[in-house]
Amino acid sequence: MTGDLARILSDDLKLPTDRLTDDTTLDHAGFDSLAIVELAVLLADRYGIDISDSDIKDAATLGQLDLLITTKRNGR
Repeated sequence: MTGDLARILSDDLKLPTDRLTDDTTLDHAGFDSLAIVELAVLLADRYGIDISDSDIKDAATLGQLDLLITTKRNGR
């Protein structure tokens, strides 16, 4: 997982850092519906990328979420 995503999850969404690994599921990391919405808004504001709530929910792990964000940031 990239440092950018880890910082957003720990600093902005206040998720516990000991749960932020590539193979952690979103549920285990502490995501709830509000955190998903907040993350989508943060990503749009900071990086200008549009990732829907359902795209975030579909990521099985934080590693997959990170890959999705990286792919969107690179315009692929």
